[in-house]
Amino acid sequence: MLYFSGGDKCFWGRLVKILIPYSTFTTVPAVRLGRLLLRWCRKCNLPVLEQKRCSACSEPTVEVKITPPGDVRPAFKADIEILRDTIDGQFGKGKGKLLIPDHKTIVLNKAPHLDRMDEVILDGQVLGSLRYDPGRGYIFILRMEGGRRLAQGLRKGFVVVHQGAVDSISKKASAMVPGIAKASPSIKKGDEVVVLTEDGEAIAVGIARMSGKEMMKKKKGPGTKTRWASTPCPRDILPGGQTWEEAVAANQDTLSKVTKKAVSFIKRTVDKYDVPMAVSFSGGKDSLATLLLVLEADFKPDILFIDTGLEFEETVEHVKAVSKEFGLPLVQERAGESFWENLERFGPPAKDYRWCCKICKLGPATRVIKEKYPDGVLSFIGQRRYESAQRAAKKSVWKNPWVPLQIGASPIQNWTSLHVWLYLFKSGVEYNPLYERGLERIGCWLCPSSDLAEIEAVRSEIDDYERWQDFLYKYAEKSGWSKKWVSYGGWRWKLPPEPMKELLGERKKRMEPAEDPYEFHLAEGYGPCVMGLSAEGIFTSSLNIDRMRVFLNLVGEVQYDDVVRACLTERVTVFEEGVAIIKAKDEEELHETSRILERIARKAHGCVGCGTCLGQCPTGAIYLEEVAFIDEEKCEHCGSCIGPCPAADFTGEFSF
Repeated sequence: MLYFSGGDKCFWGRLVKILIPYSTFTTVPAVRLGRLLLRWCRKCNLPVLEQKRCSACSEPTVEVKITPPGDVRPAFKADIEILRDTIDGQFGKGKGKLLIPDHKTIVLNKAPHLDRMDEVILDGQVLGSLRYDPGRGYIFILRMEGGRRLAQGLRKGFVVVHQGAVDSISKKASAMVPGIAKASPSIKKGDEVVVLTEDGEAIAVGIARMSGKEMMKKKKGPGTKTRWASTPCPRDILPGGQTWEEAVAANQDTLSKVTKKAVSFIKRTVDKYDVPMAVSFSGGKDSLATLLLVLEADFKPDILFIDTGLEFEETVEHVKAVSKEFGLPLVQERAGESFWENLERFGPPAKDYRWCCKICKLGPATRVIKEKYPDGVLSFIGQRRYESAQRAAKKSVWKNPWVPLQIGASPIQNWTSLHVWLYLFKSGVEYNPLYERGLERIGCWLCPSSDLAEIEAVRSEIDDYERWQDFLYKYAEKSGWSKKWVSYGGWRWKLPPEPMKELLGERKKRMEPAEDPYEFHLAEGYGPCVMGLSAEGIFTSSLNIDRMRVFLNLVGEVQYDDVVRACLTERVTVFEEGVAIIKAKDEEELHETSRILERIARKAHGCVGCGTCLGQCPTGAIYLEEVAFIDEEKCEHCGSCIGPCPAADFTGEFSF
């Protein structure tokens, strides 16, 4: 059961080592994956997608200003509890329920951030954002309407300013200490605050630049940094009493339109491809909606489920229950212990190093499809453009280069998450119970694409979680990372974003490269990337990254990241611990690049300074100082010196 409760731009504070949010202000880049579709019926006080008029009352709807990409979704019971607890902790007991009341439909909009951040929408307005900061936990960041609703009787997190400061602050100036009349003594530097007039009206929200006690003692300086501001104005609270069943009725025109279009797409696609049909079922909401649409088109598909060995128990049970409820064949393949068996070899997976998908998902999918559907299969997949830039770039039907016998098709490509949920609410079918516990996405429990907030929420319920943590801490120690690399979720990237690098700090030690021979293991299968395909692999020992930096000039201009100790070219990224990520336009180029990388590693670690390569370079970029070096200014990255080389041709055996 769902739990019912109850126009600005969104800013993203760059995290710094002391974990004070918004220490530097930067506007979040617009990630536009499709049109922003959220509107609101102010008469019914309900969210409406796309429609200029509400299906329930026929009154005009208004646009809700949200941050792209706009993949809005309902707030479930666990979401509401986290919201209320967070607001209570920041602004005082009872303030959570005041801002997030019962019996209103609350919508969340995922916004770009280092970890989880959701804009919180009710009464047709963004009241604030719930953000999760690694190392600090949840923080609620108010917008002006949220500040107005909390203003009366506020006992924590408030700053009162003199009348003479009101005009400048309401125009977004900071609250300077001479203009502050009163401040909550519990305020700490970096806390979220509401700036009030002496009459108790909210004129700004932002962060404290000093503690509340310092604001009262100091003679000068900024007491707060304003994020949002306005002149005093009344709260805009709409009547409550709404349910999601009523939201379904308010969106009836949109639901009828998108359902009819999806069913028609399914029928046309089935007519076009003369192969068996299945629904790729992950146990999540999108694949469930896709299955229901295929059934609505009067087909009885197989349910294709790949158990990666990292699935939630609830997901496995849900898949079985759906198969039984609709009387559909369950075609299942299990990866078993494949993840754990390959973990020591490949190291922890990451958002940009997803060997686990190849071994635990694509490999088993390829096997079961080859066995069950030797002539190919048309697989309907719950893929949506609002999930990622990669998926937004895909067409509704595609051939799968890494699962050759599969034709993929998505009837919900242009749906937002809220389209999916309204369709499921209308159907009355039971969905995966994990959504009620605050998970936004359903997949492997340790998926690096998950927010740290989600991973932390389920850690106590996973039998293998301690096993996973033990591995991460051992890997961190071996790689020279501090324990923050584990606790802050730094392992989720091979190349972390800048804010995460600042949180993690410098690596404490360098990894010592072993002597030849090296073996390079390429994860079986390929994934999509902006260039076409990508593949991940790892050498059996760490690399001399300084020497690799020299010889990677053979394939392109080299950038060096001294925090994670990695070399980056357009086609290849190589890390000191031996990980390599290869990008190519097709499978042939990918294998050729792998072969070249093999030779580069041999040359880098086996060079004896014989000078054979000097005559191969047309620009004279190679020079000897006991061993070969490359002058980057002269190098044209032509690859001529990849040719004959004793180090590459006669030292250790590399095997793929």
